[in-house]
Amino acid sequence: MAAPSSTPAMQQYLELKAQHPDCLLFYRMGDFYELFFDDAAEASRILDIALTKRGRHDGEDIPMCGVPAHAHEAYLEKLIRAGRRVALAEQMEDPAEAKKRGAKSVVRRDVVRLITPGTLTEDSLLEARAANYLVCIAQEKESLAVAWMDISTAEFCVTSVASSALAALLARLSAKEILLADTLWERVAESLSEWKSGLSLQPASLFEPKRCERLLKEAYAVTSLEAFGQFSAGEVAACGALLDYVKLTQKTALPRLTPPRREQPGAHMAIDAATLRNLEITQCLNGQKQGSLLSVIDRTVTASGARRLASMLIAPLTEPQRIAARQRGVAFFVEREALRGEIRRHLHQCPDVERACTRLLLGRGGPRDLLAVKAGLSAARDIGAALARADALPETLERSMNALAGQDTLIAILASAIRADCGLFA
Repeated sequence: MAAPSSTPAMQQYLELKAQHPDCLLFYRMGDFYELFFDDAAEASRILDIALTKRGRHDGEDIPMCGVPAHAHEAYLEKLIRAGRRVALAEQMEDPAEAKKRGAKSVVRRDVVRLITPGTLTEDSLLEARAANYLVCIAQEKESLAVAWMDISTAEFCVTSVASSALAALLARLSAKEILLADTLWERVAESLSEWKSGLSLQPASLFEPKRCERLLKEAYAVTSLEAFGQFSAGEVAACGALLDYVKLTQKTALPRLTPPRREQPGAHMAIDAATLRNLEITQCLNGQKQGSLLSVIDRTVTASGARRLASMLIAPLTEPQRIAARQRGVAFFVEREALRGEIRRHLHQCPDVERACTRLLLGRGGPRDLLAVKAGLSAARDIGAALARADALPETLERSMNALAGQDTLIAILASAIRADCGLFA
């Protein structure tokens, strides 16, 4: 409770901080985000910035530090990499509007977003060529239900695994943040020994299957989840609790949502964390990516392609039909060097459309993200046209060709509305 001697602005800060005790509170003050009390001491140490004082509270000086609002993402990156969560409190009105309510009225502020390791969307906070998974684990009768989402690309999947296979799945996903019912901790503690820094224990009530089913139906505006597949009660709980956490962190904004896709148990080879390390698939034993299998064979020219290749190596297919379909696609391009070269040239013009779309739908995008969408659609159109001229397309490529057509109108609208040399946000 704020002391009566606190200034109105400090009372407001303390009220917002009380609502988010597990986060560092970035409190917008004009052109800066400021932190106070213990948050300031911790942030100044991690960020290596000056710790000063501002005002007094309960007879003591108030520790304070701040970062420029225009460059705050660079500081957020350091805090997130240090395992911290950040609550972003913005000014919801300008000082002139506040004065209309009275000479001593404080500018209204509110937390507009919680920034956590598994809920990042900005390019500056993300690794371009790697997925950023938020994982949620729920109880099943004899196993565990695991849902995962990359908010930056809207990928959303769920499966069920034996407790003994949990660590291998988390290693495959390289989970950045893990949600877990507090009542489930003792059962899975050993499997999560390497993931404690990214663990977020949640009340078991948030995993109640009927509640989670209702949340999913509301999010997708459907009366039944059967159109998305057959899910167990535990899988519904994992998906619903994950979605609820995303809504909590994004506040009023939600990313575009693809329906959860159920991954059949056993569809991918399970490789445990120790084996992944020893095989040096994505990074070497010294922690460096250079020299790993991925670094040697990665010739992809798009960020999304790099993410896809990494997932293929970490989780090889086990179903013969899917393996054969992939091989037919590879053989098609191996045999057609000219076509392969043409498509690679078009792909070179394709930015990270998945992440640009998510930022736009969350209200965090700008003109450059719209240009990225235009460039991606243009590249897709050209790739589709190149495939249409080819003969003997495998079925998977034929489906891709058909999906790439029909965006000429949107391309023209974006081209006419946005200059190629536009700024990031204006």
